[in-house]
Amino acid sequence: MASLLAINGTRLFIDERGPADGRPLLFIHGGPGNSWWDFMASVGDAFAARGFRMIGVDQRGVLRSDALPEDPALSTDVLIDDFEAIREQLSFESWAVIGHSSGGAYAFDYAVRHPERIDALVLDCPALDADATDRFRLPKAAAMLDEAAAADDSGVGGTDAAAVLRDAATECRRLAALERRLTSDDRSWEAMLPLGPRYLDLFLHDASTREQYERLMSTAPEELDWGKGMSHLVLMAEMYRDQTPQLADLAVPSMLLVGESDMVAPPAVQERYRAATGGDVVTVPRSGHFAFVEQPAAYVERVAEFLSRAGAGAGG
Repeated sequence: MASLLAINGTRLFIDERGPADGRPLLFIHGGPGNSWWDFMASVGDAFAARGFRMIGVDQRGVLRSDALPEDPALSTDVLIDDFEAIREQLSFESWAVIGHSSGGAYAFDYAVRHPERIDALVLDCPALDADATDRFRLPKAAAMLDEAAAADDSGVGGTDAAAVLRDAATECRRLAALERRLTSDDRSWEAMLPLGPRYLDLFLHDASTREQYERLMSTAPEELDWGKGMSHLVLMAEMYRDQTPQLADLAVPSMLLVGESDMVAPPAVQERYRAATGGDVVTVPRSGHFAFVEQPAAYVERVAEFLSRAGAGAGG
């Protein structure tokens, strides 16, 4: 069931699936500025079939929600207030929450602020420290750029193209080696953009899962206005706030889930999570940053099993 809910001075697009009396499970998308659509299209019905009341939300200003209001200024705090208002309007005393990528950061802040409202938390490839993400991912991007430059030297793209790729690889390595913390002002993603179509390979496991992801996205409804997500770029700065020192404050059952080749929640962040929470770090094989698309059955099984142990109610 899809609807527009009036929430905190705007209207948010909500997709609800599953039994009315099922255990409520909220999915918080990342981006910043993406959507719930790929998640719900991949695993929404599978969670509903297991008895969950699955809820996907286009955050304010994104896709089928209303355009971003000028006031209040967009922040993680504003998004958390929206999630709480949705919970209240849907009359859930509490719910389980999955937060993906930067949505994992929002979900984490939500759980720290309102632990009484979240009975279980899944941090799916969470962007809890973008400095750690960059230092892990940039050298891998540099190697890919070098590989592409070598191919261009062979006549594929010409010497000018090869020089651009090599310069980009050098910039990736320079940023990764900086002694200070990286911030959004460094615009590290721009150094990786010369990868062109291969940029997507930083987020997917291999050619077969990339094909699976691209095939899914090709079926997205034409009315989805992906450009509206640009309004969330102001949240990039918050992604460079290291949230891992707050992991010790997490007072709800939690699991950190990563794809085998995910680069957003690197090993350093996984270890900080283990040390601070004692929670499980669960890996989905043959997947990258979008395990729910790349390996949907394995994803649902691992999440549902954790939620069952964490007090599953209808979702067990």
